[in-house]
Formats: sequence, structure tokens, C-alpha cells
Amino acid sequence: MESRHFRLGFAGFGNVGRALAQLLLARRDEIATRHGLTFEVTLLASARRGAWVDPSGIDLERALRDGWSAAPRLPEAIAAAPIDLLFEATPLNPHSGEPALAHLRAALGRGVSVVTANKGPVAFAAPELFATSKRTGAGFRFESTVADCMPVFNLFEAAVPVGRLLSFRGVLNSTSNHVLQAIARGESAEAAVRDMQRRGFAETDPAHDLDGWDQAVKAVIVANVLMGRDLRPADVERTPLSAVDPDWVRAQARAGRTVRLLAEAAADGPARVHPAGLEAGDFLATLRGFSLGLTLVTELAGTINVSSVEAGVEQTAYGMLADLVAIRQGRLRVPACDTPRGR
Repeated sequence: MESRHFRLGFAGFGNVGRALAQLLLARRDEIATRHGLTFEVTLLASARRGAWVDPSGIDLERALRDGWSAAPRLPEAIAAAPIDLLFEATPLNPHSGEPALAHLRAALGRGVSVVTANKGPVAFAAPELFATSKRTGAGFRFESTVADCMPVFNLFEAAVPVGRLLSFRGVLNSTSNHVLQAIARGESAEAAVRDMQRRGFAETDPAHDLDGWDQAVKAVIVANVLMGRDLRPADVERTPLSAVDPDWVRAQARAGRTVRLLAEAAADGPARVHPAGLEAGDFLATLRGFSLGLTLVTELAGTINVSSVEAGVEQTAYGMLADLVAIRQGRLRVPACDTPRGR
């Protein structure tokens, strides 16, 4: 196998970015042997430390250990840094997708491939970003935007090459899942949120999790990418956890039902994030702890269930690594994204 060398950039170096850097270092030899993929990092950027650009290669172990301090801003660095692929893992803005959307536009516009774990840009501008990536020949993949490394787009690409996705419903936010389980046990929602923040699961702004914005953005991504809809996060009907009666949750538990905050949509009609009491035999009711899951109802393949059990930031990072390998293999984009339906 002929080797291909990638110059990599990181936009965002928080929990996910650092986990990805550690994974790349730990698996460098395996990636080179199995996939003919070698790499060096030439851009590291975070909101706190600035953008570090070095065409000769950055010592990633040193950066993880000691950090850095640099003056350049990320937009200017993305426009000029010598990179072949950008990992985007900055915090979510569920109302506009910015500034991550600007990062993706800049990178793809100059032919730099993008792997993102940031949900906002995909929710707000997937058709535009795919069109740009096709025009410039850049790769654009985003498996980690919906459920850590749980295969959603890769699964659909491989398992549903013919036929449509008719509907889906899923538990796509581990924080709300954890909080509802705590309430069902008679515990405090506030303590459950603090526990998730301590573990690094909760979003930078926990309101995104608790108010349903995180799942609304994910529902839009699945609906737009896999069903060709043209939704925005504000189109999704949301019921925040603060509106859920704890007594109702506990009554559902005593009746043998499990309450989950579900994200769901069909090919037509409303998309919703709402609490539901699930019977014991429901696949989504089996998801415990921090586990996530999705039920896909397809036209020809029937109903497909997929879950990610107790995943964390390491698995989100792994999803980004898998996307890098996919781009190396020539799988630049998800085919289902090519024909979105207009509003």
C-alpha cells in the first residue's frame, strides 16, 4: 500500500481534542501499517492559548504536557496554515453554528479536508458544506457529531445503500439520560448534572443538554443528512428537563416504565425532543448510564437499532480518527447527503 502523509490541524483542544491527540500518538504505528497513513501536526489552536502554526511539525507530546501560548487567531491560521486536514472540536453554538461554521467554510474552501465533532455547522449548513467539499475535492465527515463514535452515517452508508430512512427516534444526550435516571431513583437533578460535568460529559453550557438544544441539533443533522429534510434547530419542538415533573418520572418508574428524553423525526411532519415513558421491552429503555442509542425505521431494511454503551470523550475522539481513516481510503463524504430536499 502506498503511504499518504497528512499535515493535521486542531481547532479546539479541550477534552475531545486532547483525547484525539493522545489516540493519534498511541496508534501512530498501527495507522501507518494498516492504512498507509502517516501524519504530523502543523496547527494547534484553542480559544485560551491562541493558534500555534509550525510547518516543520509540532511536538504533540510536548503540547499535551506543557501547552503553548501563541498570538495568531484561529481564522487567520486556518486561512494560511500548511494543513491537509482540520479536526474541528470547538464548543457548540446551537443558535448559529458559529464560529465553527466559519472555520469549516474557510478550510473546505481552500481544499482542506475537515473532520468535525461540532454539531452546529452540520445542522445549519450541511448542503453548502458538502457542495464546497465536492467543488474543492476536500473530504468532509462528521460521525462524532451525533453519538460519540456510534455508527450512524457509516452504518447507513454500508447497510442502507438502497431505499430511504422513514423515521428515527433516539436517546442522543448522555447528560439528560443520566439526570432522568437520577430523578427516577429519587436523587437530585442538580447533583446529577454536577457529576456529568466532573466526568467531562456535559456540554460547556449545561443548558444545551438540559433544555434539549443538544438533541435538537442532533435530530436536525440526522433528519437533514439521512432524510433530505431542511430543518434548523429552532424548528424542533423542545421540552426542557425543567418542564418534566419529577413525580411523574418516579410514577413511571414504579409502573415499570423508563423515562427518556427522545429526539425523533419522520420524513415529514414535526421533529421533537420530548420526554416519553418507554415500556420495558423498548430498545431505547434498555440504555443505562451514559449509553446512547438510535432506532432507524427504513423503507427496505426494516428497523435497525444501534447503541453506544457507556461511551465517553475517548470514543468521540475515536470517531474522529475513524473519519480520518475513511478520508484516507477515499470515502470523502456520506452519499446520503448528496440530495437534500428544499424547504
